[in-house]
Amino acid sequence: KMDSKFITLLRKESGTEGVRVVVIATIAGILQGLVMIIINGAAGNMPKGELNFRYFGMFVVCIIGFIWTKRYSLARNVEIVQRILFDTRIRLADKIRHSGLAQIESVGRSQLYTALADNAEIIFNASRQFANAGSSSVMITFSFLYIGYLSSSAFFLAVFFIVGGISIYMFNQQATNRELKNVLEKEREFLTYLNHLVDGFKEVKINSDKSRDLFENYLKETSFKTRDLKIRIEYRFVENYIFSQSFFYILMASVIFLLPQISSVVPGSIIKITSVILFMVGPLGNVVEAIPNIAKADVAVGTIEKLEKFLDEADDSKATLPSGPLLRKKSFEKIRFEKVSFSYGDSQNRHFTVGPLDLSVQRGEILFIVGGNGSGKSTLLKMMTGLYYPQSGDILIDNIPIDMTNYEHYRNLFSVIFTDFHLFDRLYGLKTVDEDVLDDLLAKMELASKTAYSEGRFTNINLSTGQKKRLAMIISYLEDKPIFMFDEVAADQDPVFRKYFYEVFIRNLKAKGKTIIAVSHDERYFNMADRVLKMEFGKFISK
Repeated sequence: KMDSKFITLLRKESGTEGVRVVVIATIAGILQGLVMIIINGAAGNMPKGELNFRYFGMFVVCIIGFIWTKRYSLARNVEIVQRILFDTRIRLADKIRHSGLAQIESVGRSQLYTALADNAEIIFNASRQFANAGSSSVMITFSFLYIGYLSSSAFFLAVFFIVGGISIYMFNQQATNRELKNVLEKEREFLTYLNHLVDGFKEVKINSDKSRDLFENYLKETSFKTRDLKIRIEYRFVENYIFSQSFFYILMASVIFLLPQISSVVPGSIIKITSVILFMVGPLGNVVEAIPNIAKADVAVGTIEKLEKFLDEADDSKATLPSGPLLRKKSFEKIRFEKVSFSYGDSQNRHFTVGPLDLSVQRGEILFIVGGNGSGKSTLLKMMTGLYYPQSGDILIDNIPIDMTNYEHYRNLFSVIFTDFHLFDRLYGLKTVDEDVLDDLLAKMELASKTAYSEGRFTNINLSTGQKKRLAMIISYLEDKPIFMFDEVAADQDPVFRKYFYEVFIRNLKAKGKTIIAVSHDERYFNMADRVLKMEFGKFISK
């Protein structure tokens, strides 16, 4: 079956330009076939010691036309496919940024990277061979017609062998296609374990048992299984390739040995038919080599389509209204959380629930949230910022209900530094930057000798954990949002900066009318908060 997700993608995304490339590639195949006929004809009509100007002229015209059309079709195919892949990457990246946090966390980075990088490369490689195989298929068809012109018996004999050979080849290829999906699954699994090794390098390095278990029983084991599957698939490719090559010899043998027994074809025609078959070896080889790569591309396109469908369903901005009272809000008076809750796991296996919680946050107050690890603080922060959507309960800001139509506007009220924050080297989203204020903050945070802001970016973000947090605080300050949320930002700081964070930094924000919500374990600074809420097992408890 030649139609596939890969071919459908090319046909759908290339439009009229793709049709033009197909037409030019078809002409290239016809011209290639004409070159073969001209050479065959000239070989049988060569005046002794003289140049056959008629055949020579036709050959020059056809070979020039073939070179131009082949070059055009292959070059334009590269442009079209690169544009398709570029558009697909941008489209996926756009859908990723509009997806909900919980859904992105469930996908994992390895699947996203595979879709955006590895699968794109597979599709591009297949497209190059597909374009070449297209014109080769035309040339093969043209050659069959020429064989039919020379001998109808030879035509039917060739068709019989070709159809039989292709049927056997495609039957074997179908089994290979099924195994390709298993390979891609194993490769994604391997990348997941590799991410564990890289992301958890400190934990793995310090624990030899964990290191050995991860490497020997998971990473290495998955790699071996992937290797074995790939070897088996490559064996199938080799067998199919050898079959296709051997098939040509069988076809030529049938013309030479069998055709004279079933037809009165003259020896001269047999020589011409044999030479045509020899001309077909290269083009048919192009088609044979393209088939497994098209099969791989078909799986790759299917993977991308599956991810794209998932991201479409995960899009939490589809219902966002382009305007509304919340979009115009630059500040607020009160945020209320009424019976909000969020549970991890599915409906059959809920293993941890935060809530139901009631909470009011006043504009300009400093609220500390305390509690042990696993008490639900981080989940609460994600609900408060709109990254997790409460599975029950309501959030209201100045009596405006927060729902899917305005969640995106609500989130824009926050500037957040989570414990696992990512430090950007550019001040994305800031149209103007007061570099005097920025330089002053770098000096106060004792980062002026570590990094600088130049040409729209920080010159160095390869800092210690404490320094990264201080730079994140500077970026957060410059964002100047109504609500600042800090998840254990004071951790990893020396006593001087810890004191600065509580007694200077957040007090300055409060003086500017900002609201501060901070997760903290520093009991000696609890007095800096207007309120302190303690969490245990996903609920607020009395201190």
